[in-house]
Amino acid sequence: MSSVTFFFVTVAVFSTGFGIMTPAVPIYAGAIASANALELGLLGAFTAVPYIFMPAVFGKISDRIGRKPPLIGGLLLYAAACVMYAQSTTFLQLSILRVLEGVCFSAVWPSAEAFVGDKSDGISRSALVGMYSVSWSFGYMAGPIVLGAVIPYTDIHNAFYGVALFMAAGASMVAAIKMPQVPKQPSEATAPTGVSGLPLIIYVMIMWGFATLSFLFLFPSYAAIAGLNASLISYLVGITSLVRTLVFVFYRRILSILGRSTIGLGMIALSASMFFSWAAPSAAGFAASVALLGLALGLLYAHSLAFVLNKPAKGFYAGLFESAIGIGELIGPMLMGYIGFISAPSSPYLLLAILAAISAVLTLRAMRGFYRISS
Repeated sequence: MSSVTFFFVTVAVFSTGFGIMTPAVPIYAGAIASANALELGLLGAFTAVPYIFMPAVFGKISDRIGRKPPLIGGLLLYAAACVMYAQSTTFLQLSILRVLEGVCFSAVWPSAEAFVGDKSDGISRSALVGMYSVSWSFGYMAGPIVLGAVIPYTDIHNAFYGVALFMAAGASMVAAIKMPQVPKQPSEATAPTGVSGLPLIIYVMIMWGFATLSFLFLFPSYAAIAGLNASLISYLVGITSLVRTLVFVFYRRILSILGRSTIGLGMIALSASMFFSWAAPSAAGFAASVALLGLALGLLYAHSLAFVLNKPAKGFYAGLFESAIGIGELIGPMLMGYIGFISAPSSPYLLLAILAAISAVLTLRAMRGFYRISS
């Protein structure tokens, strides 16, 4: 097995742990702290507090010392955080741990993305981005499904201990991968220059983070109000990742068909997704909503990541990419949680549908001849 293939397996392993945590934390917060919509929104946002600036810092560090140290350190710190989650009993403790999660993500994701960039060139990059995206999305798909399958038979505290094991396994696997101590930097003669298109990508990923974390942290409570049980809610969250993974599997083919309309159509799918959650709060309506959400997230993410990995100093630009997500993750859950708290629980989904529709118009216009991503 090549180092790249083994790396993708490794990403799937620790992403499964992250996927378990996605529904586990809000479910746990509701169970032990009776968290309302506002508090759930705050919990969702707290992870983004360090994530708006630390990914670029860790990305730059990985450009200088290599991808492996931030990856291993972030995974081991996350394992420790999971053990502390299992011991937490108050909203304050959960809030602190959410901030710590943000630090861990800041170390892990820019380094992982930059390693993919290190192993690819302009011709193979879209293929490797697709494979990498499949690996982490598969983990995020499997995690909620695993939680939904075991939660009827065990205490949710044990889920956190299980995630800690996933993180430890991931760190061990990263340690076994051969990575250069100092990544090769492009020469001035061959390095791509300029920031054309970068502001658009930053905006798109802000919206990506805004919608994703708002939905994931508010949806479990909203679905429970609609009468769904915890197991079904976890499965629905898993559907989002399933569809997103399928988009990544067929990314190159989709890109060849949609071309520069990919991002705009992703925004349209996002708007439709949120509309279904608002208009049809039922098992069937939610199923349509999460499927469309997975389609939107897959289209927006893969297209944008392929762009930033064409830049020099891949760790730093991957960090900017993740920091943009962090900005959205900070603003989205707090704002949407507050709206859900002072208004009807369905109100955040209507607002998200409107914002995504406006963004679709803006991005479709901006993409007309704005830039072209190598495929």
